[in-house]
Amino acid sequence: MKLYTRLLVLFVSCALVVSAASCKTMILNAASDGLSSSDKNGVPAKVKAGDPNPMMAFMGEKDPVIVQEVLPTILKIYEIMHIENPAHQGNKIMLGSLNVMYANLCVESKAELMTDPRLLDEQTAEFERAKLHYMRGHDLIFGAFDSRWPGFYKAVMGNDENEIKSYVDRLTLNDVNAAYWACAGFFASFALNPLDSNIIGSIKGHIAVLEKAAELDPSYSNGSIWDVLTQIYIAAPADFGGDYERGLFCHEQALICAGGKLAGVYVTEAKSICIPNGDRDGYVECLNKAIAIDVDADPSNALMNVLNQNKAKRLLDSVGDYFLEW
Repeated sequence: MKLYTRLLVLFVSCALVVSAASCKTMILNAASDGLSSSDKNGVPAKVKAGDPNPMMAFMGEKDPVIVQEVLPTILKIYEIMHIENPAHQGNKIMLGSLNVMYANLCVESKAELMTDPRLLDEQTAEFERAKLHYMRGHDLIFGAFDSRWPGFYKAVMGNDENEIKSYVDRLTLNDVNAAYWACAGFFASFALNPLDSNIIGSIKGHIAVLEKAAELDPSYSNGSIWDVLTQIYIAAPADFGGDYERGLFCHEQALICAGGKLAGVYVTEAKSICIPNGDRDGYVECLNKAIAIDVDADPSNALMNVLNQNKAKRLLDSVGDYFLEW
């Protein structure tokens, strides 16, 4: 075979290999785009009014058990896609969000029901599992941000307020959903262990992220960002970002955005405000408001309302654990 013929064959072979690799990347990106409803840069797909929302299969479900049964499988499917296509930020963010959902719905919620003292060791182990997935979700999402803005993760986990602000200011409206899930996972992990030195020193950075998200989209998910801010401002020590008055303001904003349709804001008031203030009557009133909400009035939040109503019932049954009876 003449030299030029060999070179031609080699060139064609290389072109076919590159083409095959390119096709695989295109296919993976297309699949990841569809699964995550975001492109490879993490930009959410534009949704037209009346378009179906796939997340309604989860958030609109009134039976938490069916979601708890199927979510682990779905989580693994997205993890496989992430392994195959790790650079796709949309899929990475969705996988992070799913880890936070899994930790809450499938691990922590079940562990909270282990009230028998004999199950204490098992409950503790499950809470540790919840923390693992909360922080895994957090790290995946902030990892996507870090690939966009190198240094983002380190800045938000640190204490340099100027550096934190310089990175947080880069967030846009397209990043609000991802920022919410990352911080929700972080603060849920903090709630399970408020003395965790790896978390408590990074509270200020995450508050800054959530405050920016609230500024960009104040009514996001009917006040969900304000609700998380309420809990952390009231629970965190002042030296690490806590601010009781700001927490009360955030709760007011959450109530306005929820419009009486979210059970969670009343559960937050009962736990974060009424218990520390010794307000037994307010505690009972808030929990009854949560239980009285019509789950069908807001199908997009049906799942969370059912979960929070169940939590409200348990808290009502445990009123004596939080208030002295005279």
